[in-house]
Formats: sequence, structure tokens, C-alpha cells
Amino acid sequence: MFGFIRLILILLVVLTVVYAAVSLYSREMRRLKLKRRWKQKGLTGDRAAFIQRGLKQYDRSFRRKLILLVYIIPLGALALLIYVINFM
Repeated sequence: MFGFIRLILILLVVLTVVYAAVSLYSREMRRLKLKRRWKQKGLTGDRAAFIQRGLKQYDRSFRRKLILLVYIIPLGALALLIYVINFM
């Protein structure tokens, strides 16, 4: 049992690092897209405010929530594997 708990804790730490990396990467890609859109449309005004509004919309988006699958898929697969091995 102790080995299983240790496995879960290590898995959660690794998944947290992966989640943080994917989240930061995705946010930076959104920032770059907003900068490109600003440049392509030739907008005038406060560019920083435009980017902040876009990132605020991104924070509430479904795409941002999909990154949580980094936790759900591996833990679900592990739970399914344990169930299949023990009960089937």
C-alpha cells in the first residue's frame, strides 16, 4: 500500500510540472497570437490593454480548461488499469 501511495504522489508531482509547463506555453502562444493580430489589423491605442483583455478572455475559455486533462487522463487510465487487473 505504501508503494501505491508513493506512486500516486510522484505521479501528481510530475503531472503538476507538466500542467504548469503546458499552461505557460499555451498562454504565451495566445499572447503571441494577440500581438500578431494587433500588428496585422493595424490597430491603434493601448496595445498592452488589448493583450490583457485577450488574455482575460483566454483565462475564461474552454481551451484553458482542457489543459486539466493532463491530470484526468493519466489518473483515469491508472484507475482503469487497476480495476481491470484486480476485478476482471
